[in-house]
Amino acid sequence: MTMTTLVSLSLLLVACAAGLLAWPLLRQWRQRSRAARTIDSALQRQAGASAPAAGQTVGGGVTSNAATAATSAGAAGAGGTSNAAHATHAAHAANGAKAASTAGPPLGGKLGHTLGKTIQSRFNQRWLESRIGRAVVTEEEHALLEQCGFYGVRARAVFGALRVALPIVASILAVIWKVQGGQAQGGGEAALTWGFVAFSLGFFAPKLWLRRRARSRLAQVDEELPVLIDMLRLLQGVGMSIDQSLQIIVVEFGNLLRVLGPELHRANQQFASGRSREQTLLRIGRLFDSEDLKGLITLLTQVDRHGGGVQEPLRQFGERLQVARKARMKAKIGKLTVKMTGVMVVSLLPVLLIITAGPGFLGAIRLLAQMGAAR
Repeated sequence: MTMTTLVSLSLLLVACAAGLLAWPLLRQWRQRSRAARTIDSALQRQAGASAPAAGQTVGGGVTSNAATAATSAGAAGAGGTSNAAHATHAAHAANGAKAASTAGPPLGGKLGHTLGKTIQSRFNQRWLESRIGRAVVTEEEHALLEQCGFYGVRARAVFGALRVALPIVASILAVIWKVQGGQAQGGGEAALTWGFVAFSLGFFAPKLWLRRRARSRLAQVDEELPVLIDMLRLLQGVGMSIDQSLQIIVVEFGNLLRVLGPELHRANQQFASGRSREQTLLRIGRLFDSEDLKGLITLLTQVDRHGGGVQEPLRQFGERLQVARKARMKAKIGKLTVKMTGVMVVSLLPVLLIITAGPGFLGAIRLLAQMGAAR
């Protein structure tokens, strides 16, 4: 068995595996599309059947009114009667067309869209509850998605589909590229190795990207927390409650808080739907692994539960955050100083040696050259 035959069989097996994985998804998608089209056509037929009845009702009223007008105008002559009849037919046609256009496709399209979203949500839920879905989207990936700001079943389904499709496509492309290059050079021995490497990179790349985005958002939370505390202090100073302060921060200053703003908006929505303020805030504390944020949430929940003034504790908490931030900045500056020492040694030391010791070396070389010429 040659290498080309082995690679071809490997590609065939990969294609068969991809087809087996994609077949349930395609079947569900086909059933969903067929159901949506059937319901849309039924609603359009029903709307088309109800439109003539509405046109007749409206037309009958207009005809009776036109007939009354024609009767009152009959004393003036036959010309008024014919004009009234023409007006009656025009009003009947216009009202019938308007009723048909108003009661027809928008209702069917809206219900079809709602049905499509419902079926898609159920399909995504079944895909996540399958064996492959549970294997590629674990609890860790679910937590990372929420830390990155991706909520809901659809986000998890898209991430799972990407994590299944990307390795297969990457491995197939890598094998094809390597096989073509190997044929041009007389051999393709490393094609399977490249395919395995591409499959591994394609499988772990989405999770690595999620981790990187989650770390950047956690760092952004530490930067936004002092701003949030200052806003809460100002709003509490004018006599607003915690709920009113959080609502105003989300509505008016949500653009300043790129990470905490959407999370507080989601917390306000959950609070409006019936959850307690403590539950909505503790969710944010569990989501972001930040001790300062957990301390602020604990302070707000205690004040919301037991009452009391929160402006002075917020001022002390903000001062403590500023001190901790200065300490972190000093530590970062110390690390940068050590790193810059290596950069200065690599970049400035050769230049310094050339400038200071260069003339001496040149003088010694000239002296040795003159001594050699004298001999």
